[in-house]
Amino acid sequence: MAADELGFDSVWIGDHFFLPREFYEKTGGNPDKPDKLDAWTLLSALATQTRRIRLGPRVSPLPFYEPARLAKIVATVDIVSDGRINFGVGAGWFKDEALSYGVYWGSHRERISRMLEALEIILKLWIEEGRVTYRGRYYKVVDAPFWPKPIQKPHPPIWFGGSSDAIIEAAAKYGEGLLLTSNLPLKDFEIIVSKVSEAARGKGKLSLAPSFTYPDVLGETPSQWLSKIGDYIEAGADYIVIDFSMTNVPPDRAVSMLKEFSKTVFPKYRYIG
Repeated sequence: MAADELGFDSVWIGDHFFLPREFYEKTGGNPDKPDKLDAWTLLSALATQTRRIRLGPRVSPLPFYEPARLAKIVATVDIVSDGRINFGVGAGWFKDEALSYGVYWGSHRERISRMLEALEIILKLWIEEGRVTYRGRYYKVVDAPFWPKPIQKPHPPIWFGGSSDAIIEAAAKYGEGLLLTSNLPLKDFEIIVSKVSEAARGKGKLSLAPSFTYPDVLGETPSQWLSKIGDYIEAGADYIVIDFSMTNVPPDRAVSMLKEFSKTVFPKYRYIG
């Protein structure tokens, strides 16, 4: 896998049943047959084909899952990958896929509440040595054993998708960082940096990972990449995500771009991935 061999930090896979029609129109797919592979099955396959790169969903909507089942899935892939999983989580944003597959869709506030309750159960199952009992408003487990535990201790790093006040607050409490919406304008990013700084005060560093689609927003040349990345790093970004998901970029062109990116950007920003 090129990204693994070239030294990129991480690969992120979208976690959806299907996506809006315009996604397929932009990427050359068939909007009448909106295909999407299962994220965690794909991540498990990638784990067997890579050596060092970290892997994760961008992001798994926790209200779409039974939390105990997802805890087992993520722990399994963490073990298969020898401890290389980033646990990307969110509350869900695409209402049509939820309704199509019989997933309950409430208000944003309720989805956040479901997300947090699910996360509490997942963390208890991963961390506690004894059997776990948790009775919440939406989910419960009773005298539940959970072995084997994930390789990463105390648990795989948790990244939150989004930038609402509720997501920022959750990330400050539980998270490693924030995976932001693609192509966020610099002024909007600066506002988020300020909010994150306030929310995380006294709780430790919270990493920020803005994302840019290639080639339409990130640019096509090294000078454009360096300019864009420099602006966001100066404003407070810790990682940059290169988003191939919304443009129709052939695999060979994507690999060529990653090679050129690693050669020209890494010497200045080594920890960008």
